[in-house]
Amino acid sequence: MPRKASWNCIAVILCIVMMHIPVLGEEINYPLNMTDSAGRNVTIVMPIQRIIPINTNANEVVSMLKAVDKVVAVDEDEAKKSEMPKDIKKKPTIGKWSSPDYEMIGKIAMKGDSIVPDILLITYPEADKSYGAEPVAKALESFKNITVVGFKLSRPETMNEEITKLGILLDRQKEAEEYLEWYNGYKNKIEDAIRGKTPPKVYVEIWNKGSGLGALPSIGRGSAIYNQTKFAGGVNICKDIAEMSPKVEWEWVTKMNPDVIVSLQSTDNIGWEKGPSQDSIMLEKVRNEILSRPGASAVSAVKNGRVYVVSGSQFYGLDSIVGVSYFAKLFYPDVELAPEQIYKEYLERMDVKYPEGRILLYP
Repeated sequence: MPRKASWNCIAVILCIVMMHIPVLGEEINYPLNMTDSAGRNVTIVMPIQRIIPINTNANEVVSMLKAVDKVVAVDEDEAKKSEMPKDIKKKPTIGKWSSPDYEMIGKIAMKGDSIVPDILLITYPEADKSYGAEPVAKALESFKNITVVGFKLSRPETMNEEITKLGILLDRQKEAEEYLEWYNGYKNKIEDAIRGKTPPKVYVEIWNKGSGLGALPSIGRGSAIYNQTKFAGGVNICKDIAEMSPKVEWEWVTKMNPDVIVSLQSTDNIGWEKGPSQDSIMLEKVRNEILSRPGASAVSAVKNGRVYVVSGSQFYGLDSIVGVSYFAKLFYPDVELAPEQIYKEYLERMDVKYPEGRILLYP
């Protein structure tokens, strides 16, 4: 996408945002009406002073926007993640992000004998999931005065709008502007680096925990990683499959003959320990399993040594621009992009030290 077109898209997004909320930097008047990413119209009756982010993406945003002082509780998974600031890890927990303890949330929200409507719970927008904004809001209805919003916070195409809205909600407009300036700077750099190049065919396999060769977990249209693959200049071989999380057969993958194969693996830490270590043994095992599959030797990605294992944590939240930069570098090795440097800058903004010597990409 040309630079001019990119900025036009951002302008359109910001115009949509301004239909519901003030422009960044303007005075906020209450009650404030806002539309979240679930398409729900939400009314904020007074400034937000307390926040309960119950997913990693929301915790990343709250940390990036320097609003941790307003956080009164988090989901229990945040204490395990090395990319989370230590101040977030110290917060009280309200159970798993996917099944929060609503009674605990209600008790934390209480001020004296009632709940003052200065509290905001941030979750995901999916309406068909128990952890989506609408189901969570219904589960909290009996407590009253707890406002719930749902934001995805992982897609390049909606990041500007969502960060803008949360910057205003949390009274961190300046911080939101600064982050978006940094984010869009690298977004444009990636666009410029890959422009005019021939897109490689890409197969992404996610969280494969021993799935058989007849039902390998991949990504389809509409998923965050599918969009990130596309933004990084790759053509996903599952582009004609309607499901967001398709199961595919290895024989079909070989027929599609991808130029690049990426196996995303989960980790609660920033990357893996360098070898010799249990981590490095695991990474080698994951890659070798792919290389040894029937017919793999005839696949372009295998023949050219373009089979990679990547840490999946850089693809699902505010640091997804880091994941996109890794993808772009894998798809176009000759481009002048430095994903590690982007990640270092991101973690610095989160007040987290970059762990030198860790494996983020194998080999």
